[in-house]
Amino acid sequence: MRPLLWCSGWLLVAVCFSPAAASERFPRLVGFEDRLIGFEGGQLCCAHRAGDGPTLVLIPGTFSDSRVFAKLIPHLKDDYNLMIIENRGLGKSWPPPENGSIKQCARDALLITKEMGARSFYIGGHSLGGMISLEVGRQAPNKLRGIISMEGWTNWQAARDGFDLEMKATLTEEELEEAAAYRKEVLAKWSERQVKSFGRIWRIWDGESFLKETTVPILEIYGDRGKARPTWEALRIPERDNIRLLWVENASHKLHTQKPKKVAGGINRFITEREAELRRR
Repeated sequence: MRPLLWCSGWLLVAVCFSPAAASERFPRLVGFEDRLIGFEGGQLCCAHRAGDGPTLVLIPGTFSDSRVFAKLIPHLKDDYNLMIIENRGLGKSWPPPENGSIKQCARDALLITKEMGARSFYIGGHSLGGMISLEVGRQAPNKLRGIISMEGWTNWQAARDGFDLEMKATLTEEELEEAAAYRKEVLAKWSERQVKSFGRIWRIWDGESFLKETTVPILEIYGDRGKARPTWEALRIPERDNIRLLWVENASHKLHTQKPKKVAGGINRFITEREAELRRR
């Protein structure tokens, strides 16, 4: 049980800040408890579903909150101790960042996992969340059992050279409309300046040197857009024994919502095999 001082701080934060409530169309995740963790001037939110299995931390993409994984979660193993981090200004984390960066988001993720008592865990995310997960690996490799990057670009050039920056291929009109409605709701309280500032942080980060040096096991998952698949070199992913690349056929950048069963299956296999390896040691 958390000490009383931490609980009191949590209650104070909950009273002082009022993030937007979820809509009926995009409700908060069922079976999760929103844990609020304060920092100077705001709060961070972690949607938590306790489990007896390995701890899996997930981080949403640029303008997404925990609800973006609603279609993926039912296909993940139900014994995971599952934590979904909401970046500053998104979901129940508030306010939006000033001069944000992927390094800052990674520090926030490490603060949350520390407060949640996670000493050793898998971390993964979609898009920006995948990049943040890789940065967490750079900052705290000793805490990680593995990294899962769902189209978390090595750098912006990988998105250009691998897919010509194409993010919406294979999405239906219904999926495009749903994505637009969700984005509008998520950013309802953001200013235009805040959107522009946070929307470009992925372009000024580079994880290539980390991928070349790290020994942390990594699963990279990409959608092939129904086209010829780019090379590892185009994606700026080095071919190393600790890195796996999983392709999801006919999926776009939003592969976690288009093909959630396939994506979750890859995640489950990665964690199961990694846990078996750790037990053999």
